[in-house]
Amino acid sequence: MYYHIGTLTYHGERYTFEYSHKSESPRNVHEAIRQGYRLHPAFPNLNKTYESEKLFTTFNRRIPDHTRIGFEEILEELSLSEDADRMDVLRETRGVLSGDPYSFEEPLRLHEDILHSNFYINGMRHNNKLPENWSEFLKPGDQLVPEVDEDNSFDQYAVRIMNTEGLFIGYVPGIYAQAVHSLLKNNENVVLEVKKVRSYYTPQWWVKVKLTATVNFDKKGYEYRTKLNSCIFKDTA
Repeated sequence: MYYHIGTLTYHGERYTFEYSHKSESPRNVHEAIRQGYRLHPAFPNLNKTYESEKLFTTFNRRIPDHTRIGFEEILEELSLSEDADRMDVLRETRGVLSGDPYSFEEPLRLHEDILHSNFYINGMRHNNKLPENWSEFLKPGDQLVPEVDEDNSFDQYAVRIMNTEGLFIGYVPGIYAQAVHSLLKNNENVVLEVKKVRSYYTPQWWVKVKLTATVNFDKKGYEYRTKLNSCIFKDTA
């Protein structure tokens, strides 16, 4: 189970980190604490907004430094230019360390009435309906189909991802599921497009997807706006 623990934001001159203690999402930090999570030692105050002129050391150590031998090749592999900043690298690497529970995911960003983000499909490793040659059925630019999984007893907001031929690929990651579920239930236009396929990586890096959705808050009820707003994060890694 993954939780939205907190939000890292870069304002151009300073970085801020804040736990998701104000979020109404069922996967916020309060729920994580109920499940046994302990606050990160670098950020011991649940209600404090932490600020720094430089990327927090505990996050900066998660990404390769520009002085590292082969850093240019790393940027190329991540499809980043030489002008990429630390937040760009953190976004693409997700700050993942071996044996560590944390990862950094892109926020759901709202621009006027367009909601967009990028994520990696979850649950592919455990999908026993996925053939071994699954990568032959997916390529960059392909459209995918999101479906509300009404019979999912594990997550009431679960959203399945299918290809256009009906092959079950995996799931929308849990931290986005409530928002995407609400969009689909309100008949919004949700578009999923394959951005990268990396079958030679570990499963959590197999398929990267671009999400785009049109949202009309004015014509929807309070419950819908609340569920969606609880999942729209500020600019983060």
